[in-house]
Amino acid sequence: MLASTSGALVAPGEFGPYDELADSAHRLYIDGFSERAALSCRAWRLLTIAAGDRVTGQFLHYIEGIALQEAGRHREAVTVALDLLDELEDEPDPLWRAKALALLAESSTQVGEVSRAMDALAEGTWIVAHTTPGRYSHLSASMAVALALRAVFLFEQSDELLAGILLGSGPETDLFIAQEQALLSAYWATTLLVVGETTAAAPVFVTAAQRALRMGRIAVLAGNPEMVARAAVIEAYAVSRLGYPGLAAARIREASGQFLLRDELVETNLARLVLGLAAMDDGDFAAARAELRGAWESSRRASREIWSSAAMEAMADVDVAEYGPHPAVDRWKLLAREALGRVWVERDGRFTSLQTRHQVRALTAETNRMGQAALLDPLTGLGNRRMLAGAIDSAIDDLAAVFVDVDQFKLVNDHFSHAVGDEVLRRMAVILRAHCRTDDVLVRYGGDEFVILVFGGGPAAEEVAARLHSAVRHAPWGQIAAGLAVTVSVGVGRPVPAHGAIAAADAALYAAKRAGRDRVVTV
Repeated sequence: MLASTSGALVAPGEFGPYDELADSAHRLYIDGFSERAALSCRAWRLLTIAAGDRVTGQFLHYIEGIALQEAGRHREAVTVALDLLDELEDEPDPLWRAKALALLAESSTQVGEVSRAMDALAEGTWIVAHTTPGRYSHLSASMAVALALRAVFLFEQSDELLAGILLGSGPETDLFIAQEQALLSAYWATTLLVVGETTAAAPVFVTAAQRALRMGRIAVLAGNPEMVARAAVIEAYAVSRLGYPGLAAARIREASGQFLLRDELVETNLARLVLGLAAMDDGDFAAARAELRGAWESSRRASREIWSSAAMEAMADVDVAEYGPHPAVDRWKLLAREALGRVWVERDGRFTSLQTRHQVRALTAETNRMGQAALLDPLTGLGNRRMLAGAIDSAIDDLAAVFVDVDQFKLVNDHFSHAVGDEVLRRMAVILRAHCRTDDVLVRYGGDEFVILVFGGGPAAEEVAARLHSAVRHAPWGQIAAGLAVTVSVGVGRPVPAHGAIAAADAALYAAKRAGRDRVVTV
């Protein structure tokens, strides 16, 4: 049985009719099947394009980009990000642009194009910071920007953005957020460890363990045993780095029975690092090398620099444990730390660069705001004479003007009060906006006088004038003050040279007032 529907306008949702395709591709990406996710996105985009489902097509395009990024195919991810930005030229939701910019920033960083990455990241973070939260698109954009910040080692800013995302959007979404928070802490702490900041790394590893425990609890509530196990791996990695390799290895062996340790997963690298360090602690150096080499090779393929550096340093520690200290090992570690240390030091410059870009954007926005305010009448929000002059200077020959004057406005102020008079002027502004066309220029000329510049010739101006006159006469003025009635005299100046249109409308207005007010006169 069909239910009746109303004629009310309904805002479009954030998701398209084929959204299940995007959900499926995203699940492949989350589960570590990045190559399959990218191929699925390309195939399913053809369907959504043919069906006219633009929204799902955008989701699939974005998921393709992050899947390529996760697979280590960074140059292809850059291309997808640039194509997506072109596709979003007329997209009204700025958060979509923030997501594409975040993808561009992260992938550009990986291919060494840092300047472009910082430009994209600056705009993306600005959009997220100046857009009202509460929708899925804001959550998704915040996640994307946070991961891009992590890619340029701005961990504090990334962590702040992730921490500001409130849980409660649904079990799967909450689980994804918790996972990224746990991985961020593990990534951050490992970076500190590799650059030699051992003392600073310890509390961040504690945070990683705590966040992994929370991720595990959410995974249980979501009924996702694989993510429960992956949370246990992250926790075990943090525990191992805090000095308990045996306990951590036991947790890994327990968790590895719940999901396949695929090379595509970051958690696989962490598991191998844990098992390698535990084997070294037990004196099984061959097993330690096998695990650590596996971690190093998979990290290198995916361009996960931090994890490959951590694996390489751990392999050096295995050599020292088996064969004793050697000057070459120390020199190698020093060179590796200095190389990564330079990147670590550069993060201060990147933060300064980001802040500078934000300051420029803030200054530009404030300048635009102040410039716009200089063109507006503060009481009604309509344009002022300055705006009128600018519009006339840029006008073409089909300009006409409509002059509106509130009849006996002084009596309104004297009889009802100036507060009522101000409300009448504000209500006049509302009526003008409601009954004028989008391209008309609305101006409070002064006192109780208003001017409308109408582009399209005399008949268009006369039609606007007639609508305004009737709307004012029939407006419920008694709602403002009992006994209040308001009428207007309206003059229309037909198209003549632009400046002459105003003079003609003014002359027509005075003709209307001399003829008894409450009427429209055209000159």
